[in-house]
Amino acid sequence: MDGDRRQTWTDFRERARRLAVALQDSGIAKDDRVAFLAPNTSELLEAHYGVPAAGAVLVAINIRLTADEIAYIVDHSGSRVLVVDPSLAHLVADLNVEHLLVTGEGGAYEALLASADPDEPEDRLASEDDTISINYTSGTTGRPKGVMYTQRGAYLNALAELAHARLDCRSVYLWTPPMFHCNGWCFTWAVTAAGARHVCLPKVDPPLIWRLFEEEGITHLNGAPTVLVMLGSDPAAKPLPHAIRAASACRDRTNGGARLRDQPPVRPDRDLRADHHLRVALRVG
Repeated sequence: MDGDRRQTWTDFRERARRLAVALQDSGIAKDDRVAFLAPNTSELLEAHYGVPAAGAVLVAINIRLTADEIAYIVDHSGSRVLVVDPSLAHLVADLNVEHLLVTGEGGAYEALLASADPDEPEDRLASEDDTISINYTSGTTGRPKGVMYTQRGAYLNALAELAHARLDCRSVYLWTPPMFHCNGWCFTWAVTAAGARHVCLPKVDPPLIWRLFEEEGITHLNGAPTVLVMLGSDPAAKPLPHAIRAASACRDRTNGGARLRDQPPVRPDRDLRADHHLRVALRVG
């Protein structure tokens, strides 16, 4: 789900396949970098599959950076393609990049997908140590620094997230963390591995989140303390039908190291006053 858009897994797989084929047909070679500048949209989610399937490396860029910082990352990573959401296109208008594609209806990104032939992409994976993505820091101590994820590392971390958060095919995951941040803590892959449902959320909007709890049956979300406090203090806040329990390896320093199943329930309307070191994955019910 992305706003009013709904996709089946068949639809999603077809778009990812088209992206992979189109990238290869446009001359993107193995290990070439493909950058995305977008909030939590279905296009960025499908990029986590289509770009690696093309044998390329995904560079998901922090949308809160300046135009200069974005230009630096595109240049430093050697990205040949930059896909950008229309709302952020002004940040890269003067950027010198080989392929600049804007998403949205009528945009060059959709035209690229439409150009793909019906074949499967060429399999270019040589090793599980091949790079799947490069994630950049926010430049708080100088220029942004890139961190390379391997296929194996992403796979194992995604499975770990799946197990810790107890995801299954009935789960409905709300995208409160940025997909550009550590590939959404690898939940971009974990939710799919469980056959669960992604609900994209371009920005943290507390009233909308409370509505989505009921309308979409959200079972999981992630949040730093700031996000959780926003939810708890919003006028729309109310007790959930079920308690929310922490389902992450992260621990609140005040819980004495208790195991997850021993933790007391947390209700966003009154108990979300987390210590600033806490970052949790939440499971409803």
